[in-house]
Amino acid sequence: MALSVRLHWHCHFIQKFESQSEMEFYPVNSGYELLPRVTGELTEQRLEAWQQGKTGIPMVDACMRSLQHTGYLNFRMRAMLVSFLCHHLEVDWRYGVQHLARLFLDFEPGLHFAQFQMQAGVTGINTIRIYSPVKQGEEKDADGSFVKTWVPELTNIPAPLVHTPWQLSPMECLMYNFELGKDYPQPIVDLKHSYAQAQELLWSWREKPEVKRQAYRLLKRHVRLSASGKA
Repeated sequence: MALSVRLHWHCHFIQKFESQSEMEFYPVNSGYELLPRVTGELTEQRLEAWQQGKTGIPMVDACMRSLQHTGYLNFRMRAMLVSFLCHHLEVDWRYGVQHLARLFLDFEPGLHFAQFQMQAGVTGINTIRIYSPVKQGEEKDADGSFVKTWVPELTNIPAPLVHTPWQLSPMECLMYNFELGKDYPQPIVDLKHSYAQAQELLWSWREKPEVKRQAYRLLKRHVRLSASGKA
C-alpha cells in the first residue's frame, strides 16, 4: 500500500511538471513573483556560504558538505536546506534549485522543481514549513556524530553544544580549544530573528488576493475532485 501511494505521487508530480514545465523558472503561483528577497551582493554572499557549507549553522553545513561528497540526502534534510536558503536567508528559490539539481544523484525534474517550490513556500496551496536547523540537529543527530563527520572543525565540541557553537562561553571556548569566527564561521543570520521575519512575511503574503486566485487555479488544474466535491 505504501509503495503504491509513493508511485502515485511520483507519477502525479512528473505529470504536473510535463503540463507546467515552466515551473523550472517561474513560481507555479505567479502571486509570489514579487515576494521580497535579498538582492545584489548580499544574495551572492549568502548563496555562496550555503553552497559551500559555510553558513555557521552546523546542521546546514554538514548536510551540504555530505551532499557534495555523496550525492544523497534524506527528504527531511533536503527540505531543511531549501527552507534555510529561502526562509532564513531570504534568497530567491531560483538561485538554489539548479545547484541542488546538479548534486542529487537521484535528480528527477518532475519531483525536484515541484518539491523545491513547495518547500520554498511559493505555491500558495501547500503547508508553509520553516525548519529550525538547530532543532533538526538536536533531534536527528543527538550525539553530534553526523555534524562532526562533515564539519570536523567542531570535532572537540560535545553534543548538544555542537549544534549551537555560537552559544559557547569564553571558558568553554578555552576548554575545547575553539574560536568562533576563526575555526568556524559566525552564524550567517540570527535564527530566531530570521524565523520570525519569515513567518510573518509568508503567512501575510499568502492572504494576498492574487496568491489566492492563483491557488484556486492550481487546485482546479491539478487536483481531481471526488463526487462529493472534495480533493
